[in-house]
Amino acid sequence: MVKIAVIGGSEFIVGFQLAGIKDTIELNENQFSEMKNLKANKDFGIVVVDEKIIDNLEAHQKLEIESSVDPVFIPISTKVEQDSLKRLIKKSVGVDLWK
Repeated sequence: MVKIAVIGGSEFIVGFQLAGIKDTIELNENQFSEMKNLKANKDFGIVVVDEKIIDNLEAHQKLEIESSVDPVFIPISTKVEQDSLKRLIKKSVGVDLWK
């Protein structure tokens, strides 16, 4: 069974911890190397990540994380955009459910 992990700052992960997600990682430094470690860990199928962290990565690092399929990295922010949510669902499921 694949697991869900959440990575981000302490304020970001606390809500997920309260919801019962046990695999939470607070990132401060070496954010990209921690994400690469999670990418290599095949126990996780979904990694929820604070969108601010993705935005702070260099272009090639961002591309590597966003193109990952196993696990899929799902950036979450305080603002929700319908198009990006549709894109993430299509990436996760493999089918565009709106066509």
